[in-house]
Amino acid sequence: MAVSLSNDSAEPSAPTKRHHPARWVLSGLALAVVAFAIAAASVHPTSPNAVAPSPLVGKKAPALAGRLLSGGTYKLDPAGKYMLVNFFASWCAPCRAETSAFERFLAEAPAHPWGSSVHIVGVTVNDRTTSAQAFVKQLGVTWPVVFDGSGVVGLNWGVANPPQTFLVAPDGKVVTRIVGQVTSPGLVALMNLAWSTYG
Repeated sequence: MAVSLSNDSAEPSAPTKRHHPARWVLSGLALAVVAFAIAAASVHPTSPNAVAPSPLVGKKAPALAGRLLSGGTYKLDPAGKYMLVNFFASWCAPCRAETSAFERFLAEAPAHPWGSSVHIVGVTVNDRTTSAQAFVKQLGVTWPVVFDGSGVVGLNWGVANPPQTFLVAPDGKVVTRIVGQVTSPGLVALMNLAWSTYG
């Protein structure tokens, strides 16, 4: 004998789940940032390019504006480009050593798909104007350098001691921080990873 279930005895249907595309996109971006940080930390584990944690990673880069050593003013605007923000000082020996690494990196950049997208800005912290100018002239620095004699910009970025370098993505968010001296191969590897992760 067949048994029929009435509508009263049927189990209630599960409520339909609402999909939130924005939540999925944000989760995906958060995972990309974490994956990038893990991969960046393993690029050259024994090299001077020491990737270090920072509360800024994954967040919009702090304001960076000020007087340029060459005259005029500067305001960080990463829209559409990758920015390497390098904090240094004329009295810092590793800063002096890494300047040639940045020059080699810029010379090699055009051979890569990200070559026209990457720019460098220097920030000289806790320094004197004359000392910073002499440093830049002597080493032939070709990128813009913001003078931060009082260290206020550095503090906003969490920089106590140079050298430190931050990579800022075209969307304005900080993707990684390097504490200590950089090398040209390390920067190339970092940009290759950033390009494959963020495009």
